[in-house]
Amino acid sequence: MLTKDEAIFYWQGDRIEPDRLKTQTHAHYPFLAAQMLDIYQTGAGKMRSELWEAVRSVFHGEVDCPSRRIQAFCSLLDEKSDFGGRGGSDAARKRMRVFELAAARHPLVRVSSSLLSHDENTVKAEISRQMGEAWEDIERELFSDVFELRRLRKFAGYASPEALLTRYNEAQLQACLYSATEVKIRTARDYRAIVMAAKRAMLMHETRKMPDGRMEFTFYGPAASLRVTRRYGVDIARIIPTLLACSEWEMEAPIQIRKWERLPVLKVSSSHRYQSSRELQPAFDSKLEEDFSAAWAKAGQHKWRLERESDVLFRGQKAFFPDFTLVHNTGRRVYLEIAGFWTPEYLDAKCATLKDFSGESILLAVRGNAHERFNGLGFPVVTFRKSLSPDALIPALAAFEQA
Repeated sequence: MLTKDEAIFYWQGDRIEPDRLKTQTHAHYPFLAAQMLDIYQTGAGKMRSELWEAVRSVFHGEVDCPSRRIQAFCSLLDEKSDFGGRGGSDAARKRMRVFELAAARHPLVRVSSSLLSHDENTVKAEISRQMGEAWEDIERELFSDVFELRRLRKFAGYASPEALLTRYNEAQLQACLYSATEVKIRTARDYRAIVMAAKRAMLMHETRKMPDGRMEFTFYGPAASLRVTRRYGVDIARIIPTLLACSEWEMEAPIQIRKWERLPVLKVSSSHRYQSSRELQPAFDSKLEEDFSAAWAKAGQHKWRLERESDVLFRGQKAFFPDFTLVHNTGRRVYLEIAGFWTPEYLDAKCATLKDFSGESILLAVRGNAHERFNGLGFPVVTFRKSLSPDALIPALAAFEQA
């Protein structure tokens, strides 16, 4: 993802528009993207600074290309790159040792022309012998702790030049949300995918059913009083690739620019035809839930069938999406909600939601000692430490059978 300094946006009245490459106005950009990809695909062993300079040269003479756009492309190419370890103190110690050994042989020259000078290659060979490493290995790691001087090892790349441009548009849209006060998403379809993306990003949100039947999700942004951190803004931005892969949606987000009284609003919908860098794929919200589902299938609890997010519960305009639905062979349904990762804010929001659904057949599985926060809600609570075992649920499910 981009940094806040790489974000580009424009004002259109009371709205804000992220920088976007379009087919008509940027028809030559696939050619430029192909050159950038070639620089990285053939750049193994080169320093990051060399790669970035080569990318900048691609845009030489481009009139309509702000420097931030070029830097954003560099970051997105780095996103698919492996520059190895950070080096840290090992690189610093190695550098000091090389300089100490070389200092006694100054001046160094490429071709020795006097008794007082020393041939560079001869000195390198002697340093290599004393350190017990090939000079190529020493040189590669010598400045590995300096960000710009780290060398490219592998480049996973993008499927095509067009895929790089798609990722650019997506990344600029994400970067706009770093300073959002809140984000509202309304959709008639694919709402489960949005919920799953929100859970994976551990976002606090509210859900309600609108009069027209659509679902509205409200995510509290990084510029809200609840959290004023860029990290939470990045977490909100993580749902964008999933959202762009959905259909029939619209998003609205006031953006905090400096300390303006009237905030410009980012408005985007599926009609804008943004493309996503990924496809919608059914997945679990976490490894914990995935492991639990696999364990349940292996255990073969024949009285109860486990279904993944098959039901949505409504109370007025509010909605609740249980993680699993357990269906008894008599048709009785019990909704399982797993709280594996939690923060104080998460627990407060979860308790508030569950209070609205009192009377429903909900079973809570809570990691650690957070179960005390749920004891007054009237729902059975099962606790676990690292993983949730199907056997831990059997006594609680038996109580539902008898109710």
